[in-house]
Amino acid sequence: MKGCLITFEGTEGSGKTVASTRLQKWLESRKYKVTWTREPTNSRIGLLIEEILERKVKVAEEAIPLLFAADRADHTQREIIPAIKKGHIVVCDRYIHSSLAYQRGGMKRNFGREWLEEINRYSIKPDLIFFLDIDPEEGLRRIGNGQRIQDDKFFENLEMQKLIRDSYYDVLNLNRPLVSFFRKENLLASFGSKLKALSTVDNVTIVSVDASLPQDEVQSIIQEVVRKFLRLREMHKKRKPLESREILSILSNTNFYVEHQTEEMIPHA
Repeated sequence: MKGCLITFEGTEGSGKTVASTRLQKWLESRKYKVTWTREPTNSRIGLLIEEILERKVKVAEEAIPLLFAADRADHTQREIIPAIKKGHIVVCDRYIHSSLAYQRGGMKRNFGREWLEEINRYSIKPDLIFFLDIDPEEGLRRIGNGQRIQDDKFFENLEMQKLIRDSYYDVLNLNRPLVSFFRKENLLASFGSKLKALSTVDNVTIVSVDASLPQDEVQSIIQEVVRKFLRLREMHKKRKPLESREILSILSNTNFYVEHQTEEMIPHA
């Protein structure tokens, strides 16, 4: 099977590290070749970023997006692309959309999207993005209860997290009633009501999951989406790559796209 890139995004305390590592184990139990990774990485650049986020090292804010972009370029070229070429499913805890959300909405200086995309031009498009959506107050409460692996103090501010969540909605097209959304009644009955939104950005499929649900429920949703996604890729491996709208249509068991806002549209909040 051709390799692919699945990324996990979300604000602090959303549970994406747990969800991504559990997905890795689930895929490996089904004999897939999997590479789990994260950003910032454990390279020298990534470790410097960690020290900045933990406020152990101080740098100008203008340097932070450039450091993330450098870490990502190295990560993509040395780890992600080689793994995909070997047929691995690469599961990544944070990728470029974290930079687009956090660095546009979560810093004292908000950086423009065009510039952020330009300095990240050596990244690649994910094949599937999971956005674990949670109320920022609940996310920070989880952090306070010790429910996280990393200790990132740089962005742990309620108002900042609200701005970052809003920025994610914009970056991932989750606040726009476009053709990438579906009527609730057409979604898979098994988990459709627990999806917050389906969307596309630059022909990338985005699935927003209610991260306030119990972890096992969140995981079952993710696994079902990935199962269908991989089956779909296998079925269509001999034809040109599927458009993200085609993928969303099949994931939701419907060929009907919502062209305009309706009361039945999946809410994003």
